[in-house]
Amino acid sequence: MSDSKNLGAKPKTKNLPVFWILIVFSVIGFGLILLIQPDREPVNQEHLPWNAHFDKEGKLHALGLTIHESTLEDAMALYGKDVEVKMFSKLDESNKSLEAYFPVIYIGSIKAALTLKLAATQEQLNTTYDNGKKITMTTSGEREIELYTSDITKFFNTPISSLALIPRNNLTDRAIAKRFGEPNKKEIQSDGLPHWFFNDLGLELILDQKGPEALQYTTSIAPK
Repeated sequence: MSDSKNLGAKPKTKNLPVFWILIVFSVIGFGLILLIQPDREPVNQEHLPWNAHFDKEGKLHALGLTIHESTLEDAMALYGKDVEVKMFSKLDESNKSLEAYFPVIYIGSIKAALTLKLAATQEQLNTTYDNGKKITMTTSGEREIELYTSDITKFFNTPISSLALIPRNNLTDRAIAKRFGEPNKKEIQSDGLPHWFFNDLGLELILDQKGPEALQYTTSIAPK
């Protein structure tokens, strides 16, 4: 009897461990994500930080913008409308400047913050300063003036006088040499940090071991 029962019994099947089931479904899910992921637009090579250049007319092109020609509105068309516009001045209210700050932008796979200095006239700066919404002190002892939206919109068509890119990932010496080449000049300035100058790129690269580098593009640095 026992033998006949054994002959009629179905063979036992082994259940896959839960761990392997999760692995299989994870692989399948990842494959589906890759299949439905939209194609990325190709990166315009001229927008890459190491491809900044002066044209035949002496205009500096950097990060898809032209210094003293492109406006804040042009920058917003490239990098989005998530931007803050504020004014800064010395403690004695001198040396006023107007800056636009993009906290997160992408240039291909490069994730960074971007700061633009706007070429507002002294009269515009004084009027906007007097109409400021709120004044606070920065850690460096300067005044930071928060502006009303109605004042900010007046500067959408103001040209950019300089710009600074702050990458999220630190640049190694090898990466700098490979992408930017050798600097024309290196010096330690009053901030105690190395400043490297690349004349053909209109670039001043500020290196900081304790924080991110800053890539400043300005026409004050030009080919000789």
